[in-house]
Amino acid sequence: MDNYKYQNMKKINKYFIAFLSVFALLQGCESTDLDKLNDPNILGPEQADPTLLFNSIQLNFRSAVTTFNNLGGQLSRIDFMFGRVYRENFSPSTLNGPWNNLYSGIMPDLAAIENLNGDGSLNFHVGASKAMQAHVMMLLVDFMGDIVWSEAGNPAEFPSPTLDDGQAVYQAALTLLAEAEGLMTDNNNIVLDMYFSGDASKWRKYINTLQMRAALTLGDYPAVIAAADVIETAADNMAFEYGTNELEPDNRHPDYIGDYSATGAGGYRSNWLMSLMAGTSGDNTGDDDPRRRYYFYRQSEYTPGNGTPLYLDGAPSIYTYPESLTGTNEDSETLVCSTQAIPVHLEFTPAENYWCSVRLGYWGRNHGNAEGIPPDGFQRTASGVFPAGGRFDDNPDYVDYNTTTEETTLWGAGVGVGLGAGGAGVEPIILSSYVEFWRAEAYLMQSNAALASTHFSQGIDESIAYVETFGSRDGNADLTMAPDETKITDFIADMTGTFDAAAVTTTLDGDGFPVAKDKMDLLGEQFFIAMYGGGADAYNFIRRTGYPRTIARSIESNPGPFPRSLFVPDAETSSNNNVNQKQDLEVRVFWDQGVTNPAN
Repeated sequence: MDNYKYQNMKKINKYFIAFLSVFALLQGCESTDLDKLNDPNILGPEQADPTLLFNSIQLNFRSAVTTFNNLGGQLSRIDFMFGRVYRENFSPSTLNGPWNNLYSGIMPDLAAIENLNGDGSLNFHVGASKAMQAHVMMLLVDFMGDIVWSEAGNPAEFPSPTLDDGQAVYQAALTLLAEAEGLMTDNNNIVLDMYFSGDASKWRKYINTLQMRAALTLGDYPAVIAAADVIETAADNMAFEYGTNELEPDNRHPDYIGDYSATGAGGYRSNWLMSLMAGTSGDNTGDDDPRRRYYFYRQSEYTPGNGTPLYLDGAPSIYTYPESLTGTNEDSETLVCSTQAIPVHLEFTPAENYWCSVRLGYWGRNHGNAEGIPPDGFQRTASGVFPAGGRFDDNPDYVDYNTTTEETTLWGAGVGVGLGAGGAGVEPIILSSYVEFWRAEAYLMQSNAALASTHFSQGIDESIAYVETFGSRDGNADLTMAPDETKITDFIADMTGTFDAAAVTTTLDGDGFPVAKDKMDLLGEQFFIAMYGGGADAYNFIRRTGYPRTIARSIESNPGPFPRSLFVPDAETSSNNNVNQKQDLEVRVFWDQGVTNPAN
């Protein structure tokens, strides 16, 4: 499991600490007399504070989505997965957090707000809360399958609730969304809204987008295509904004907390994703992804065992550092795989290029690598200004060494507390780029390649435009290293041209890789790049489509079956005799038709 996302953050004390978190995030809000704060769990329902209840729901929602983003990112290779065997990586405790967020947090808090809403003055609170609850319900079904619902929240009558069929829970979630939309009318209520600043129209777009997402998951492609009044611009993106406060509370992005410390970066980036985005030789070849400098911050100019582009005698070439520059003896301790033979099952496959190290100084790990953690905190690639609020990577891709072999230090700057944007990043939940890729998928499934191409191109454009805005958050960055508009326009045109020229389907070679990327491979890759930092829906995409077939194979030759769903939370099975644990991770959720991806 990802060792840097800190997905099991301490659950925030439901009301008092929730208020402090919001106060730190939303500076300038009206003050509250803390002496009058009471615990709604102790006092009667009529004495509960609806604003604090709503704040608690928003924070529980953020916490649940963060866990799903982390898990989806690991399973899809957007993020690095630590651990060689799936069954051991994803244990019965994996989903305890979001399970408790829903049943111990969101549901009782929403019920309390509804009890206070006799005159309809809290319709906004109720509507937004229902939307967030519906989203978490669908995510739990997507990741786990059947969950408790019809008997949940009524311990007097059902002390040990039974599981409901996932399809019924999905329908219940859609009913909640319909109710939520009817409640989201414009009003003058002062509410601490962490997502849309009290803008009911944006909440309605989010609700409509959740309905669109459900339609895609269920294979209702005409409904996806017809969806209207959804998230279509960055201004409507559903994302949680983190702050820069270090203490009481620490509201910085979790990845920033893990990577920008006195001991260096605490996690690893996905070698597959970095390799995909680096292009052949970065700035030398110009086929790199414009988002890479925003996503990843490099602390090293090379990785052992991989060539690095240099300018030699005025001409670009690939130059492998000699021992005098790489310090092979020292670096073999921090990148052990550089001294090892490639795993047999990865020989002569595309994974040869990144199974251990990636060119241009991108220092991460391959899917499933469970080696010990060496002292490489100031060498490994850290999270960037997007989405973690870290540093924009303004380091060069090459240097003119000519023929020198003297050891040279390219960069003296690394990660550290307070650097970059100070943690002022985001937790992506649903972005406008996702909507465009959903439409592209629906059109492909309807055999309309032309309109699929249009939305494929728009998805890339929306993603890059949003990511670009984060550069200015790093006030010390040299943004002259950022890709200019010509570079971005050319990249989108090249990717769209490649998509248009690709076959609808292609065969696999003897190692299970596509002989050539087809349209869905390309769509999947670009969708996954756009989902960096918010990978929950990537897990659905893999099981729904079997794509992209290009994702990294595990470093372990036999990691066990790819999870079709995760275990029931042991927080429930240990206390509820009516809920039994699954025997394995091969149980399909109700919408999963069993399409497989050749990667494992």
